[in-house]
Amino acid sequence: MITRRQAIVALAASPVAAPAVLRAQGTVTWTIYTYVPAATLAPAKVFQEIIERVSKETNGGFQMKYHLGGALTIKATDITTAVGDNVIQIGDDGFQQGNVPITGILRLPMLITSTTEFERALAVMKPYVERAYDKKGSTVLSTYYFPMQIAWSSKKLTSLDEFKGQKIRATSPEQIEFLKRFGANGLTVGGSEVPSALERGVVDGVLTANAGGGKVWKDLLKYCYDIGLNYFEANVAVNKEAYAKLPPAYKESLTKAIVELSPKMTQMMAAEESEEAVKRKAEGMIQTKAKPEDYKRGAEKMADYWDGWAKAKGGETPEALKKVRETLGR
Repeated sequence: MITRRQAIVALAASPVAAPAVLRAQGTVTWTIYTYVPAATLAPAKVFQEIIERVSKETNGGFQMKYHLGGALTIKATDITTAVGDNVIQIGDDGFQQGNVPITGILRLPMLITSTTEFERALAVMKPYVERAYDKKGSTVLSTYYFPMQIAWSSKKLTSLDEFKGQKIRATSPEQIEFLKRFGANGLTVGGSEVPSALERGVVDGVLTANAGGGKVWKDLLKYCYDIGLNYFEANVAVNKEAYAKLPPAYKESLTKAIVELSPKMTQMMAAEESEEAVKRKAEGMIQTKAKPEDYKRGAEKMADYWDGWAKAKGGETPEALKKVRETLGR
């Protein structure tokens, strides 16, 4: 968690903490923090475009400092709080579920199974997500998402039934529940520990995207069962008070840059996903495309879990889930 001392230090260095100095300099400086660990990844590349565009449009008057995940003493799960407390002014927030539980609807396994469905569900969820962030002191300007997370294994995995008895690395309690319902043992293993876990047989496989773990751990995996469990989305959020205090021209430039350029993050990752899938096939990966009946069976298996999950979260979550299910006909 963010300590009081960290918050005080960060706020003391922020533009909001020293308005007199800013007026004298005529420059606004904001801090951006992301969960993304590498500058080569699409979100990091696009954020650099956003920063450069805003700086150019404001003649250097609005400067933003971008920090990769791990560069600041803020955990990825604390980015929502850091933005709301104005410790940072912009958060690239992908691990927000602990702070904004309602966003988990978009990650429920087998609920959303295509990009078209995700866009429709996101449209339904938008006002709910915005209200939830607003209560945390933030304003959401955009949402982007990674390609679908699919199943991989060193053992034969070409159907739902072949999950049975396998040990699969998952990234959320919801994914673990899916695996459990199909007879697999879902385990939580840190990304850096996955290679050794696969080599030692601690896990047989993983749930990840082609352009993610499928690219990094390909040499330790033999089968790819292309059944999409869920997408991983991230929200670009700004501190509500700092955003409101921006000079109108700066606010307009920032808003347009984020809204117009953020979709490139989704597009770039989708393109890379297709390229990586082709590479895996050429390298001999045994790829099996899930059939429509597989998705239907998966959804039927998980439907009661979705409702129970939403009820446990409370608030507007059951209502939002109901609307998403109605929209998707699921």
